[in-house]
Amino acid sequence: MTICTVLKFGGTSVEDATAFGRVTEIVRTQVAAHPVVVVSALARVTDALVASVEAGTMHALEPHFERHREIARQLLGASGAATFLEMLARAREEIARLLESAGREARFRDEVLSYGERLSAALLADVLATAGLPATCVDARRCIVTDGAFGRATPDSADTERRCRAELEPVLKQGRIPVLGGYIAATASGVTTTLGRGGSDYTAALVGAALAASEIQIWTDVSGVLTADPRIVPGARTIPSLSYSEASELAYFGAKVLHPKTIRPALARKIPVRIVNSRAPDDPGTLVATEAAFWPGAVKSIAHKTGITVLQITSERMLGAYGFLRTLFEVFDRHKMPVDVVTTSEVSLSLTVDDNADLPAVVEELKTLGDVRVEAHRAIICVVGEGLRTTPGIAARVFETIRDINVSLISQGASRVNLTFVVEEEQARETVARLHAALLERAVPVARPARPPRPGEPVEPLELARHLIDIPSVSGEEDAVARALRSYLEGLGFGVELLDGVPGRPGVFATTDALPRLVFCTHLDTVAPFFPSSEDDDFLYGRGACDTKGIIAAQVAAVERLRAEGVREVGLLFVVDEEKGSLGARAANAHPAARDCRWLVVGEPTDNMLAVGCKGSLRLALRTEGTGGHSAYPDLGRSAIHTLLDVLADVRTIAWPSDPYFGETTCNIGVLGGGAGANVIAPDARAELHIRLVGDPAPVRELVERAVAGRGSIDYLSFTPPVRLTSVPGFEQCVVGFTTDVPHLSNWGKPLLFGPGSIHDAHTPRERIAKAELERGVDLYVQLARRLLGEAAAVAQR
Repeated sequence: MTICTVLKFGGTSVEDATAFGRVTEIVRTQVAAHPVVVVSALARVTDALVASVEAGTMHALEPHFERHREIARQLLGASGAATFLEMLARAREEIARLLESAGREARFRDEVLSYGERLSAALLADVLATAGLPATCVDARRCIVTDGAFGRATPDSADTERRCRAELEPVLKQGRIPVLGGYIAATASGVTTTLGRGGSDYTAALVGAALAASEIQIWTDVSGVLTADPRIVPGARTIPSLSYSEASELAYFGAKVLHPKTIRPALARKIPVRIVNSRAPDDPGTLVATEAAFWPGAVKSIAHKTGITVLQITSERMLGAYGFLRTLFEVFDRHKMPVDVVTTSEVSLSLTVDDNADLPAVVEELKTLGDVRVEAHRAIICVVGEGLRTTPGIAARVFETIRDINVSLISQGASRVNLTFVVEEEQARETVARLHAALLERAVPVARPARPPRPGEPVEPLELARHLIDIPSVSGEEDAVARALRSYLEGLGFGVELLDGVPGRPGVFATTDALPRLVFCTHLDTVAPFFPSSEDDDFLYGRGACDTKGIIAAQVAAVERLRAEGVREVGLLFVVDEEKGSLGARAANAHPAARDCRWLVVGEPTDNMLAVGCKGSLRLALRTEGTGGHSAYPDLGRSAIHTLLDVLADVRTIAWPSDPYFGETTCNIGVLGGGAGANVIAPDARAELHIRLVGDPAPVRELVERAVAGRGSIDYLSFTPPVRLTSVPGFEQCVVGFTTDVPHLSNWGKPLLFGPGSIHDAHTPRERIAKAELERGVDLYVQLARRLLGEAAAVAQR
């Protein structure tokens, strides 16, 4: 089987000729990953098809037929455009015939609605082929098999998998790119069905699961899943990673970029789902996988869903009755009405449903079971994040934040990743905005402003370092320090660009009036927790003192000294997320200035020695499962924590590989979690490990998998290879055991790794840097730059 990647493009990603051009380039960059393309109808086309069915006329469709024609004329050659326009004309005639003769029956409605995706898939396949990509249009109705529930059909997983492989694997084996429409399917007998609005994501997930894809990519018009609806919270930022559970909750309760059913097939096969922006393809977006990266504070997003009705059913018959709830929920089943949130007491039950035309009939039937109270115009608010139930104080903060807003229903416990409650619809926007401010926009203490030196004065690295330390910048919260640095550097006369490669988390790139041939680089983010600066006679203390605020100050001071000497071909690059996943470095690697840079001096605490090598990194999570049960009878259950401890004990005895250059492989068990309570046999447990690599990761993975021996699951979270670095005569050298941004900045010239401070002080509760070492770091940065730029000049003269 060919290992493929599924790329799904939504309607806004194919709304016009320009958008088709962007899609073409995205597909071109992924040819080596064997792409399978799933595409929605052009933006607004499905709405127009629905309107045409309702009206029984073609009037609403004519402008959209013209949009298809215009894209074909612009992007297809004369013969290709003519062929597509003939197909479009036939489709127009078929739709007109259906509208005239078929009425509004559900099966004919689905047949009409299917034309949006059928046309977009054919057009995109032709556009890709015209651009030199070997694309083939495949009818999705031959791949996705469903029942006959028109308008919201349910796929037959086994038959869909068989059909997908039969239709798509031969195309992939020929080295071609299958292009198929999302949303549409067919019964086993070939009658056209649809999966419900937004179902193209579901199609992509079904195809990805059937083909065991390496990744499913959802290309839309936003850069991933956000911390809140940006229409309510303009400062909402992208969440770098989500667990499947978190993504499922967000999709169901309001995250518009992901269809609620998408996660199921991906979860079943443990296929990562990446949500990315077709208008900004270099943005990293959001990765959905089994395990998500740590997120400070447990809360990741505030979702909401309006158009909700609360039903409260009160009945004395509930008291101690067997089968009452089954009878009650059978009412909703008969009317095919989904229920979102449920809470119960001894004699009453409250639940939420979407506003629906069938609601009056449901209420009348419920009245035969008890008293029914209807509360319309409500909204569900959902606070989402892994570990929510085990993080103290979250619920208290939530309800304290909205203490003057009436809450009519609360649900927590059914899912470990959400706290859900209901408010009046008119208060939903204010509730979301308040909670986002309280839980996701931590108050940032205002640091005293740093005054740039007057002309002719040197930068004081100690003063600048203290100023930067006092601006919290824990990973994910770098905005304030980036803007403070921009202001400071502009005061020195630099041209400063805020890098937006990671939405809401700007990096900083500063240059003189010349192209930089040498760039000093380090990161803006620190580990948690923040603590402010202090000092004594010998040391400067504070979070980031040696990793990385002191280094930033030393690099700025060094560049200013070089500028005072007339050296102009130098720059400064400060990126985000180094302490997590190097998202800032990955994004900065695509900056156009990189191609002109010859040397990149990356700052990390190396005790003012030139690091000639740094170890690699392999991050992974182990998860074990237990049975649950009462802790008084441990012999009747299996504890996930006990299993995990046994696994970790075996991991700790592993004889790891070594290397004469890089030294020993090391393994740190950094995070442990799990269990439900001291009186419960643990149903789940997890650990996060960080292995420092000295060579190929394959033998290390094999050792881990042998130690785990099937007793748990392993999720590999990230990998960075070990790197040999440049040496310069005259500088003391070392090999460091930590991982850096260096492998992710490969376009910026030859890398060097150097900085003041000790890694043994970094990340500690008393992080510090010696004042003398900070000053010496400035001197050595200047010497290093002179040596490198001098060598380059000498080579150029020869």
